[in-house]
Amino acid sequence: MKSLATLFLLLLTAAPADAQFIQRRRADPGPQAKNVKGAVQDMRGRPLADARVFVRDMKSNVTRTLTTDAQGLFSIFALPPNIDYEVYADFKGQSSEKKFVSGFLNRQDNVLNFQIEVAVIETGGIAASEDAGPEFNTYDLVRLHASFELPTGVPAPIPAVLLLHGYGEDRTVWDAFSNQLLSRGWAVMTVDLRGHGESKAKNRQPIQATAEWRVSSQEFPQDLDPSLDWLKAQPRIDNSKIVVIGSDVGANLALIASGRFPEVRTVVAINPNLTEGLAMAGSAQDFTPKSALLVVSDQAQGDRLKTYVTAPSRVLVVPSARGTAQSVAEKSVFDAIFQWLKETY
Repeated sequence: MKSLATLFLLLLTAAPADAQFIQRRRADPGPQAKNVKGAVQDMRGRPLADARVFVRDMKSNVTRTLTTDAQGLFSIFALPPNIDYEVYADFKGQSSEKKFVSGFLNRQDNVLNFQIEVAVIETGGIAASEDAGPEFNTYDLVRLHASFELPTGVPAPIPAVLLLHGYGEDRTVWDAFSNQLLSRGWAVMTVDLRGHGESKAKNRQPIQATAEWRVSSQEFPQDLDPSLDWLKAQPRIDNSKIVVIGSDVGANLALIASGRFPEVRTVVAINPNLTEGLAMAGSAQDFTPKSALLVVSDQAQGDRLKTYVTAPSRVLVVPSARGTAQSVAEKSVFDAIFQWLKETY
């Protein structure tokens, strides 16, 4: 009887512990299997079909070989977690840079995009016009159009800026400001965000931006990866230190880029919206800018945004709301931007 009573007591005391264990497992399911996917493009953003993608397990040294589809896309699923992977692409003997997926990051989906310098773009045997601006696909097959200019007489590595316009605008709003950046020795890339300007096709079907995209993590934020990848691939720029300047929706994207991409040195956010920025990032946990000049319409808004920025940060209050071109032409904003770049780059 004594032994039965003792066993019963042990079962009673073990039950809460088992329940706690189950709760902990549900709260923290542990490392997830890794998925690696992305796109392989030429330097003008055209998809490279039948390119090979190599995924090397850096623990076992086993390499898996993938082939891109007609849209230049590749994917591999359910890779073991807690392992580092080396990934790169090859097309007709030309190789891309190598990228890595860290075993320390418990991230299920890992998107890696590659660009390969191909001498002749095979579109009917005719090379693409040298005057055409960059074009490239996002992972969800939105065709983005951009412009890129290098300053003259500046030795490499050249500092680079990515400019992101506001909702309802296009990349031409940056024309005057781009010239100012170029004259000061900066390389400049401007992008038409999806549904704007020339970027109005998804998988060859027309698209139009809607107000709902302002709070979607699956629309405008998808334009960041390929834009930065294209810019980083340019041979003369400093691809480890890139500045992003954005207005309105572009300001929210700049702040997201600051936390998401290590190569983003600092950002300037003109008229950002905290609520929309958090929604576009996915959560407050994913909204972690590390260096930002915040140009806002009131101090309280700037102070709220500043709490999310690691450091350094600065708030500039400009009372009247206006479009991107008018905002950056304002002397106080113009001077503050270039002072910020001088201090933080």
